[in-house]
Amino acid sequence: MTGKVTFVGAGCGDARLLTLRALEVLAGADFVVFDPKVHPDILARLREGTPRATVTPAMAPEDVASWLAREARGGRHIVRLAWGDPFLFGTVDAEGSALARYGVPFEVVPGIAPLLALGAFAGIPLTRTGDASPSVAAVSVVRGHEDLHEWDKLATATDTLFIECDAESVSEVARLLRYFGRQPDTAVSLVEFISLPSQRLTQTTLAEAVRLVLPPSRRVVLVVGSRAKAEPALSWFSNLPLFGKRVLVTRAREQAGDAASRLRERGADPVVVPTIEIHPPSDPGAMIDAVQAMPGRYDWVVLTSANGVDKLCAEITRQGKDARAFGGMKVAAIGPGTARALERCGIVADIVAKEHRQEGLASDMLVALLTEPPAGKGRVRVLLARAEVARDMLPDALRAAGCTVDVVAVYKTRAPHRSFLTALSSLLESAELDVVTFTSSSTVEHLCDALEGRAPELLAKTCVASIGPVTTETAKKRGLRVDVVASECSVAGLVAALEEHFGSRHAT
Repeated sequence: MTGKVTFVGAGCGDARLLTLRALEVLAGADFVVFDPKVHPDILARLREGTPRATVTPAMAPEDVASWLAREARGGRHIVRLAWGDPFLFGTVDAEGSALARYGVPFEVVPGIAPLLALGAFAGIPLTRTGDASPSVAAVSVVRGHEDLHEWDKLATATDTLFIECDAESVSEVARLLRYFGRQPDTAVSLVEFISLPSQRLTQTTLAEAVRLVLPPSRRVVLVVGSRAKAEPALSWFSNLPLFGKRVLVTRAREQAGDAASRLRERGADPVVVPTIEIHPPSDPGAMIDAVQAMPGRYDWVVLTSANGVDKLCAEITRQGKDARAFGGMKVAAIGPGTARALERCGIVADIVAKEHRQEGLASDMLVALLTEPPAGKGRVRVLLARAEVARDMLPDALRAAGCTVDVVAVYKTRAPHRSFLTALSSLLESAELDVVTFTSSSTVEHLCDALEGRAPELLAKTCVASIGPVTTETAKKRGLRVDVVASECSVAGLVAALEEHFGSRHAT
């Protein structure tokens, strides 16, 4: 039985530029063979456990095709992930032809190559609406093979040259173009890391490009000619409020996705290093009993985190129940993130605290209890499902108001394995991070514990941002300087506070 090979263009950077068909193919892949330059975020979209392997530079297209054919003959769906577009400066023409000779069926899914991404992300449209006869020559140059091209023809054959090349080749390419007739004052734009928050645009001339020295081992884009200059009005990407900022996300991996997504939308480069892991409570007995007693025992269910929602609902499901377990009870959430987690479980919160912390939730609940007391009942019974270790402000306030409160641990947090935090010290020591974010006291405590007393020293080199006053107070107790505090205790509020912080600094 013969399987199938699908060539997929991974694009030139941002994983969100994958086509819908590419996502479908990746979701069904049995084995993935990828170029080393493919962004790790794309590989993260594979099903957990999907085997994968890298194509090495030493492998010829025929070798790759033979490998793909062997894998496919077992009846599996093999995905060949190619950087950029499979056919534009790729080797898929040769690999596909070889597969055809082997009798292995294949499909090709195009990708966003630098040639297409240039205008969108660098503001350099290679053709303009007013061009009477637009003409662009596209060239790929590999270090050590610069002289394989007919530079005597390319240098003067067209107004605009688009050149993908190794960083080490830039000066030699510029020299060859000068030698074969391009004027020294010809405009040149050099784009590195196109479509990523680390994108860098250098605008210069051909004469100056000869003297450029760039870090090795990267592919860059050179645009040479009258259309090489970026249009400021089209440079939306580099104008995003957090463009280029590397932001450490310390949330648990289960919740890091929302923060990372919001940061990317604003131009930042999120670096996810969870400083906490979510685990079952030390003694799950109280959680099991509480769920078994729902809904008859309680008038209110109170959730103070999305983690709490997820773990409570998981126990409800484990016991063979569904959203009807909440029947007749009112539900309170500490903020919009917790409320959204409830909605995913089919529950709409009756109260979402206006101030997204325990004090705000306590205030809103007390108002609700005064205005709408449960009919025909004495003391109001409240189930507070939360982390094993947390502040007692909320249950204390409810008890003081006459409620009976069962505080039930539905999860606990702990530091991740040491290996997850090994890279963090080097990132901080080398000042590669612009911002470190803290979204709870737990993230502060675990990071400081992991850095073993060096946290104040290492974090002094970067901007420290906190989700709210409680987290800020914890950070200060651990000797950290806090530069940004969200006025709204939510991830959205934290991102907005960072925008304001860097925007005001830029303005001055």
